Amino acid sequence: MTNAAIRLNIFPKNIQEQIHETLNWHSQVDKIELTEREQEVLHIMSLGWNDQESAEALKISFNTYRGHRKSILNKFNAKTQVEAIARAFRSKLIQ
Repeated sequence: MTNAAIRLNIFPKNIQEQIHETLNWHSQVDKIELTEREQEVLHIMSLGWNDQESAEALKISFNTYRGHRKSILNKFNAKTQVEAIARAFRSKLIQ
């Protein structure tokens, strides 16, 4: 057993599975295609602004912003904005 595997054993099984899924995410990144607007929204999401501020910065409606954000979460198979951003950073879609 590797040192990394031993360290993962301190976490509950469901957390271990989430860690493995996240670490292996980079192999699935090539399949993700974001539109130009989704790339802009992803960048704004990474700044940590609230949805209203983000929509205003992009000069789009609140509902349009939320629609793009939902699409990004779906494409990353992410449950939260933080998870999507982490996967985008790991895959170098944003820096």
